[in-house]
Amino acid sequence: MRLIAAVLAGLALFLGPNFVRAAWDEAAPAEEPRLVAAMFRSSWCGACRVLEPRVEDVREEMAGEPIGWVRFNFTWGQRDALRGLAEEEGIAPLYDELAGRTGFLVLMDRETGQVFEIVTMDYDRTRIREALERWLVVVDRLESVEG
Repeated sequence: MRLIAAVLAGLALFLGPNFVRAAWDEAAPAEEPRLVAAMFRSSWCGACRVLEPRVEDVREEMAGEPIGWVRFNFTWGQRDALRGLAEEEGIAPLYDELAGRTGFLVLMDRETGQVFEIVTMDYDRTRIREALERWLVVVDRLESVEG
């Protein structure tokens, strides 16, 4: 009985932090932002445990910016459901290329599919914010030239 309790406690400690954070499902804006920040994560991913809290902090700081936040959680598999999310977000080709890999945040142009930058656990909060700000400027310039 003690062994079962110890195993359950261990699982709670290991998996718990991965389910406490709120999902990134917020009310969608009228028009989808062109800059997409897509997190590829799972509960067993060590790099995710380092990167995700940093990304979450920056995401909260930049809540008013036109960034489409998407999280692909491979903890429980469900690749078909995640593929559906990628289709809804207009980033299915990126998902098809990276499905199952975890531990990074992809910054990309939703319209062209171009990957601007891949953020890894080597990025601190400042570098993550700088990358997002840099690509927001690029997207803004692209929209002004195209529009």
